[in-house]
Amino acid sequence: MNESFTDAVVREVFEETGLTIYSPRLCGIKDFVNEDGSRYMVLFYKTDKFEGSLKSSDEGEVYWIDLEKLQSMELAHDMDKILEIFLNDNLSEFFYYHKDGEWSYDLK
Repeated sequence: MNESFTDAVVREVFEETGLTIYSPRLCGIKDFVNEDGSRYMVLFYKTDKFEGSLKSSDEGEVYWIDLEKLQSMELAHDMDKILEIFLNDNLSEFFYYHKDGEWSYDLK
């Protein structure tokens, strides 16, 4: 598809939440190198500029929640570390790597 990352983020957020976002800013990445040498990357974007009404989609239920309440919820694996990237302007990378046969990670 002939679409920039930024345009894709705006489109995906609208499709999955019903919100139109503006000025999304790349704030970090999650990446790792597979055993075959290929690299997998997820780009993290954030914004506080949006309009519309929040609505769920086929992707799942969406709703607003206070950030403090997230710690008491069952979240996706490593979501607490991902949130660190979003919330700490001194961090920009969540890097997974193999060490001694196990996955390890660094926040950079």
